[in-house]
Amino acid sequence: MSVLSQASAFNPGSDLWIVPHLEKSQWTARLDWYLNFQICKASRHKTAQTPVFVNEVVKEAELEKFYRPVSQSAPLMIASEQLLPNKWVVVLPWANDMGSWGKEVFEIWKGLNNPNLRVFLPPGQSAGNFQQTWVRHSASEEFTVVLD
Repeated sequence: MSVLSQASAFNPGSDLWIVPHLEKSQWTARLDWYLNFQICKASRHKTAQTPVFVNEVVKEAELEKFYRPVSQSAPLMIASEQLLPNKWVVVLPWANDMGSWGKEVFEIWKGLNNPNLRVFLPPGQSAGNFQQTWVRHSASEEFTVVLD
């Protein structure tokens, strides 16, 4: 694990960048500008409700529901290859618990087949805290961390 300075936070070297949600991190706000405010737009988006009539027809016809509502706490993944020196930015909501947040970081990283990883930590969190959480899930410590 290596800790990057603020000056080198946006340098190339990692395909996957994981950041806390917009209200918790100055880094997320900076990245949002480079991503054409996609994070801000997504946080304000309201999913349209399925009309009651459609739900009744689906139930009456004994069909499987063809839609799955997205939770507000679900991570947001943005393809950023054309805008930043990486492939993906994932916005992962911070719930004031490094253990569960670090586990979700690991699961996202593992689900994407272990790309090079850069984690922008939430305010007040240390690289040591994140490293302790990470080693519970993976022996690999080849990633970079940026402190808020």
